[in-house]
Amino acid sequence: MELSNIKENKFLKWIVNKYVITILVFAILLLFSPNNNLIYYFKIKEQCKEVEQQKNFILEEIKQDSIRNADLEKNIKAKEKYGREKYLMKAANEDIYVIKQQENISSVKE
Repeated sequence: MELSNIKENKFLKWIVNKYVITILVFAILLLFSPNNNLIYYFKIKEQCKEVEQQKNFILEEIKQDSIRNADLEKNIKAKEKYGREKYLMKAANEDIYVIKQQENISSVKE
């Protein structure tokens, strides 16, 4: 192709434009530059969303634990219930039986 043919072809004339070349170079730098990478940016954004969800979950757990803690400090029956459920504690005159269910009942012999 000669130089005169390039000037006449609208598509090639548009690609050779200095502004288009500048924008293309800038876009390539944004996509593949190690410091300011768009792919890296989207990964970081996704990680921020996950961390935000974890933060909200932990804050909700803290609220529930604070309510449970306040209830345990004030209510003796709540302490007794918590000790019985969590640590299998018992009164002096009673027995505790822990019943565990089998996960696979299909292998029971008849």
